[in-house]
Amino acid sequence: MKFSVEKVVGGGRLGSILPAGRHENAVIETPMCTLFTKVGSAPHLGYDMLKRVSNIPDIATMSLGGLAPHHENIREFGKGLGEFTALKSNIIFTTLHDASFAITSGKNDRNGVALWGKGGKFKMDPSLYVKVQEAFRPDWFQALSDGDTDKDTGKKRLIKAVNNSLDFLDNTVQLLQKSEVLKNSSLIGAIQGGFDVEERQRSAKETSARPVHGFLIEGFEKGHSGLDLFSLESFSSLLAKTVSCLPENKPRIMETAWSPLQVLRAFKLGIDVFSSVYPYLLTQKGQALITDYTIPPKSASAELEREQSGDCLPPNSGLFIDLTNKSNFEDFRPVLPGCDCYCCSNFTRSYIHHLLNTSELLAYVLLMIHNFHQYFKFFSCLRKSAREGTLDDLQASLELQSS
Repeated sequence: MKFSVEKVVGGGRLGSILPAGRHENAVIETPMCTLFTKVGSAPHLGYDMLKRVSNIPDIATMSLGGLAPHHENIREFGKGLGEFTALKSNIIFTTLHDASFAITSGKNDRNGVALWGKGGKFKMDPSLYVKVQEAFRPDWFQALSDGDTDKDTGKKRLIKAVNNSLDFLDNTVQLLQKSEVLKNSSLIGAIQGGFDVEERQRSAKETSARPVHGFLIEGFEKGHSGLDLFSLESFSSLLAKTVSCLPENKPRIMETAWSPLQVLRAFKLGIDVFSSVYPYLLTQKGQALITDYTIPPKSASAELEREQSGDCLPPNSGLFIDLTNKSNFEDFRPVLPGCDCYCCSNFTRSYIHHLLNTSELLAYVLLMIHNFHQYFKFFSCLRKSAREGTLDDLQASLELQSS
């Protein structure tokens, strides 16, 4: 994998990822997001329904918690995870943990890392980890790492997390030298250190010295905590100092659940690749993205929301609406007027409100289509804004809608 920077705007990098292996002719523009999956498939969407979503990302992220226990079956299948999940046209990126829920703490040690799925705990050391990756044949894969840290983790545990992660990485690199199956796969190093500047920078510098193709910055929270990291005074400065220790010619990835406004802030701090777990979390709550990406927000839908918000909007958020709210009972508008997704083209807020109240699975299918559509659209708007030099205006627009 190669990464090149086209232009730096407001601290953010417009760039291109040139994958290796079976996707060597692809060019992926950054900033971008990956396709979030659950056990190898887009949440709530089968293969045919996923096709109804526009601008599906080139990279599909697959966490190992629910997949690793079945690695022997996939090894026998013999064609890798992309073929097994019917996402062979996507670049498959395997990560350790599902970005949509918190991880159980206290189960990692210097011998290995605990993964969690429906079957419970699955402990992996570097040897088993490489064996699993050989069965899955991913295009990218995260190095085994100890990310069991957050803002409350003490110095001693942070040092141990960084040391464990570096040891796992060294062992993995040695094992990869003997692997013919993974010779064209890209190894993504994990940056740890919690909220300690010294450990963050040590992790970044030491990981950069290893033969990795990109960086996954984690360890700010133990899986998904629901915490807005940007609400913490030290986070932005800490992330900037971490990124400053990473080389310019490799992509930087974060799997945090971020709204469009939070993505923009992280992009300006130097992050290139993001997760699309945020639309999934909204869908699970019966919520829909209604963000207007024009500068300033002036679309008909934005005007309608400002005029008719009432009880329809959750407190302090104009970026999404809660369709479980009774105010949608007789609202026969599309979820987002003007949106051309399958959901908005065929169904109303009232109908989806009814589906949610009667616990119909179709509610989550339609909301997932809409939320994916709007979130993927945002990244096109973000790249366009960066090229046109209007990032600050876009940020002001999003801040206005979220106030």
